[in-house]
Amino acid sequence: MVESNMRRAALPRGGRQRERTRNAILAAGQQLFATRALESVTIDEIVEVADVAKGSFYNHFNGKEGLAQAVLEMVRGDCEFRVFAANRDVSHPPLRLVRAMCVVIRYAMEHPERLQSLLGLSERHTAYNSTFNVGINADLNQGLEDGSFSGMDIEAGVLVVIGLITIAVRHVMAPETETAPATIAVSLGAALLRSLGVSAADAAATAATAAEAILHSEPAR
Repeated sequence: MVESNMRRAALPRGGRQRERTRNAILAAGQQLFATRALESVTIDEIVEVADVAKGSFYNHFNGKEGLAQAVLEMVRGDCEFRVFAANRDVSHPPLRLVRAMCVVIRYAMEHPERLQSLLGLSERHTAYNSTFNVGINADLNQGLEDGSFSGMDIEAGVLVVIGLITIAVRHVMAPETETAPATIAVSLGAALLRSLGVSAADAAATAATAAEAILHSEPAR
């Protein structure tokens, strides 16, 4: 945060205004993409929410697809950094995957609008070998190599992981859900590991350990 403030302070006045305009457009895109499909959002709506001139939009993005990609990279990068930080000192692949699920659940609770936009825009990046799935690929490969996982190839494994994390997050964010996020994380985290060949006992214990570490102090719903 200090570094970011210093960087902004170092910008000339015109540069600071340009950065504010870009950030306003990104925030507007995030807000609109959280509840609507990219195809249904117009540039006129984006600039209205951002409160900027339409010409200013094209100074930063070549179209709404470019904005959508920027929003996706911004939110995904923020989320992935938190997963990286949480797993920095963790080497066991099953624990890494369930801790990642718990981090995303917590992120959804703290930043629901950001996560909603991420879910909607990520539907365009479901290929198992997409650059967006590098971390999952690495953990699955390591788990298959060291015997932690079995009975599934990388492509199927990535799709299962993405699918169950998405289901977990959507369920946690649903207004009608009464089950505690940590309980959901334990149940679906164990289901995720079981699908990857982990024994029932180890899957349950690993999921409980991850939820306790990441979700023990849950943000207010």
